[in-house]
Amino acid sequence: MLVTGCSSDDSPRADDGRPVREEASASAPKAYDPLLRFGEGGVRLAVEDDDRTEVALRGTTAYVLTETGLAAYDIRGGGRQWTSRDHGMSTGVEERARVWETTAPTATKQGGRTLVLFALQKYQQGEGTAKDVSTSHLRAVDAADGKEVWTATLPTPKGMGVGDDSSPTVVGVEGDTAVVTLRTAPEDGTDGVRSAVTCGVNLTTRHVDWQADGFGARMLSGGVVVGAQLPEGAEIDSERWFADEGGIGLAGRSVKDGAVSWKDPRDLFGLKIEAVGAGLFSARVNVEFKEHRPAHELLDSAAGRRPAGMTADSAAAFSFAGRSCAYDERSVIVCGVDGELAALDARTHAQGAVDARRGRSGARGAQPLHGLARSRLRRRTRPRWRPPRRDNRKGPRDL
Repeated sequence: MLVTGCSSDDSPRADDGRPVREEASASAPKAYDPLLRFGEGGVRLAVEDDDRTEVALRGTTAYVLTETGLAAYDIRGGGRQWTSRDHGMSTGVEERARVWETTAPTATKQGGRTLVLFALQKYQQGEGTAKDVSTSHLRAVDAADGKEVWTATLPTPKGMGVGDDSSPTVVGVEGDTAVVTLRTAPEDGTDGVRSAVTCGVNLTTRHVDWQADGFGARMLSGGVVVGAQLPEGAEIDSERWFADEGGIGLAGRSVKDGAVSWKDPRDLFGLKIEAVGAGLFSARVNVEFKEHRPAHELLDSAAGRRPAGMTADSAAAFSFAGRSCAYDERSVIVCGVDGELAALDARTHAQGAVDARRGRSGARGAQPLHGLARSRLRRRTRPRWRPPRRDNRKGPRDL
């Protein structure tokens, strides 16, 4: 079931899209609203029950991406407005769900109209002695009717190809650049080994402006693309990138040209990156062999460091294993698990806590939280687990 909610966004923002602090002009709002309970009777969208979905809301339309296509639904009545689908097309939804890296279709205005962007992989079976061919693409469709506007082909590094788990993903859009990442596999069929490539696609020229080989992007914020720089021999399990010999790097690259903006100096054996909101992200890192207990860190995408004003203890409430986070796109980030919620002021990084089962709140930071009044936050759950599919190589794909 898809549940929707709306809120206005009239807070000022900087040029890079981040919220900026406003000087108080009235009495401070309450830091906590009573629990809001949703009843039954919501509108059900006509999506296949077995389909995993990634959803973006824009006005009264929900753009729903499934493994085989993109569709638009009217959230007032639930009816489908249009569908974009090709024979042999895969969008990577299933694979992203397997590794808990779900995203959403991206809507952007270009040339006076709204486009919906999504990445896809196309498979074409070879005839006779010809080899099967898989290619990855970035597609733009008109948000009004779903008609294809253009499709750009994404490159792969020499010696690498696109496997059935490439999971092409639109990481984000800033200005006229869309950042797209996909997983790659050696063309010689080396079992288990994976890498990635990330591209900056110019939405005006529809060409790839830059390409970062071995870089798996996970988020884009404030002009910085955050991701994992992978060594040869890297692999991906059910959750994270890992390398038996180490060599994984955490890095930020410029959205303009792909140049490295910052790089964590550590040599990592395992890494998983999850966007938290407002330019912050959680990194699960293995600084020793991957079998050792990992550390969880809350970092700022601008420089790859702990957010200003936060300590290791205060940041821990937003980067622990199993937590889920929601950002209201204004000023508040809420993370939680098992009924315990932690709230973070995205502008000041002041922290508060809420027990969702009892409806109590208490400030932990020196400053009160702002912007919680009338915010609509929903708790997200991880997708249902399904056994991994097998590809045509020896052994299971998920090690």
